[in-house]
Amino acid sequence: MKKLLPTLLLMLFLTACGGVEPPPADYVSPEDGFRYSKSQLSPQEQYLYDQLLTGLKDQAHRVEGLYPESAMIERAIRAVDRDYPELFWFSGTGQIETSYLGDKALEATYIPNYAVEEGQRPVVQAQLDAWIADFRSGLPSGGDQWETALYVYEYIIDHADYAVVEDNSIVNIMVDGQGLCGCYAKTAQYLLNGLGIPAAYVTGQAGGETHAWNLVWIDGVPTWMDPTWGDPVYEGTDPSNGPSYEYFGLTTQELLLTHTPDDQVEVPLCTDESLNYYRHEGLYFETFDSEALVSAMARAIWEGKPKVSLKFSYGLYPSACYILFTEGRVHDLLAQADQRTGAGLDLGTSVWYTQNQTRCSLAITIPY
Repeated sequence: MKKLLPTLLLMLFLTACGGVEPPPADYVSPEDGFRYSKSQLSPQEQYLYDQLLTGLKDQAHRVEGLYPESAMIERAIRAVDRDYPELFWFSGTGQIETSYLGDKALEATYIPNYAVEEGQRPVVQAQLDAWIADFRSGLPSGGDQWETALYVYEYIIDHADYAVVEDNSIVNIMVDGQGLCGCYAKTAQYLLNGLGIPAAYVTGQAGGETHAWNLVWIDGVPTWMDPTWGDPVYEGTDPSNGPSYEYFGLTTQELLLTHTPDDQVEVPLCTDESLNYYRHEGLYFETFDSEALVSAMARAIWEGKPKVSLKFSYGLYPSACYILFTEGRVHDLLAQADQRTGAGLDLGTSVWYTQNQTRCSLAITIPY
């Protein structure tokens, strides 16, 4: 009787009052870090968002007392799922039940699906904490936000492989070392937000498939990054060559060559080209400058990188590829870089490279 009494009283109350009152139109939600999807909701939806969030944090089996408007609840729960990758026990799915009196909806209840049992949460959290400790140990000392964001991008790619899994939890990447695009994007979001760099989880279409990636604000300036497409395992190339940098620091114009965000959240127009990896690192070329190319190769050798990544303007790219590979100038440039660094490259072998014609970029493997 003790268990039934609160529910019975609640139903009597709801019946007497005609159901749960609509959320306040002037509701002001408390701040809890950077939660981009929440910022896109109406005050009433934010009220439901906070109700749902409280229940999910407690791993409640039922979140009761919700205003019975299914569309609002669905928008709110999607926003929570997008904003809180740290709720690793929540699968992102659930059911809505609505109580009626005749034809009148009185109350809604959300029944979440959980991917991790409550008793296992401390065990999984300990595994995540250990992974994060290793991650933080390699953070660039004194690095600015651009360098820190790049480190996150590289670290995830170096410590994960693309694989089909059951959900988009960060556990897949941080414990199992593999996951879907949503796992990559949520892990990046979690790490960046934890380092004070605002990051959002964005979904849409890419390569003809449903996809997820990140919107990141570096020093307050929005830009795009996609760690999944930056992973050579996803591209089907040799993972020992390290990340592909085509998908770090994209403008909206560059993003739309391959990706199309959906309408789940409004997104800003990203226009700052200086955040692009190639431009920031002096690896973008509008003219064929042999000396600058040799310097780029030498720097990659000094840094012990397995490849040198280069990007050319749209107009220059075809002729640059012709000069480098058809005419064979790449061997001459590598020889000059070898002489400058004293690396002792194996220049008698073939030079391997990969192309991204859409991005007008090249990745030349250094023949150590």
